[in-house]
Amino acid sequence: MTKKGWLVVLACIALAITAGVSLSAAPAADTVKIASLVNEMKSLDFNRIEALPAIDVKPYTLPGPSVDVMRVRLEEAYTIDGIGKDTVELTGWIAVRHGASRPAPGETEVTWNTAVTDTEFVGMELHGVSPVFGPVRVTLDTTRPAIGQVGKINVPERAHQVLLAANDTAAAAPAAPSDAAAAAAAAACDCRAPVNVNVSMKQLGLEMTTEQPAVWYSCVNTIPPVGHVASVTIDPINMMSGGRRIGALVSGTVKFREVVRAVPLSRDHQVVVPAP
Repeated sequence: MTKKGWLVVLACIALAITAGVSLSAAPAADTVKIASLVNEMKSLDFNRIEALPAIDVKPYTLPGPSVDVMRVRLEEAYTIDGIGKDTVELTGWIAVRHGASRPAPGETEVTWNTAVTDTEFVGMELHGVSPVFGPVRVTLDTTRPAIGQVGKINVPERAHQVLLAANDTAAAAPAAPSDAAAAAAAAACDCRAPVNVNVSMKQLGLEMTTEQPAVWYSCVNTIPPVGHVASVTIDPINMMSGGRRIGALVSGTVKFREVVRAVPLSRDHQVVVPAP
């Protein structure tokens, strides 16, 4: 590699480290795009994020590789040992990258109904206030990447049951295509998105991390999911500090989200599980 090439690679790595982005199998140009977008979002205050215009996402369509930022509103229930339990409303943003779609196992075509698209959280900033815990901040733990999938995948039946309860209004249900032929050919796809997070509760002097990834499930008609289509967790996750259990993330439900930034990535961009 030429000296100029090495300088480009080092610049990409430095930018990714500055942004707190941990990527696997990402070309240098894509690493720069993702890190730049995450840095940009971190520089925006809450009011500026709220003012960003929403971007339309076409339903029942494979989007191609991209990194997207969603403005979100969700609820997470926590228990803290010796303190109590509360459900906290959180708002902020989440950034996710999507790789090139591929045929699901047993399939040969890449279509909405036959494909799998690999995903990874690359940035997150959520804030809320609890009468029990005080201010709560949730950020992405980039030291432990977790890869998700959306498309023709298997998810637990319990996840479907919890999603039915969460999507309990007409507005929350994935909309069917208006075209009759498209409606017959398309169906909502399942999404599994594991994520490791850091949770700060400064009033309590607590800095915690998830012991295992919290796994979010959705039934979607767009990639990424938008609108009132819910995402839920179904298993409590221990919250750890200094190697000791402090409490638990009991459950979570995403209430609403919309895409506010979308940056295309290389056509063959892949999301690959990092080597241990």
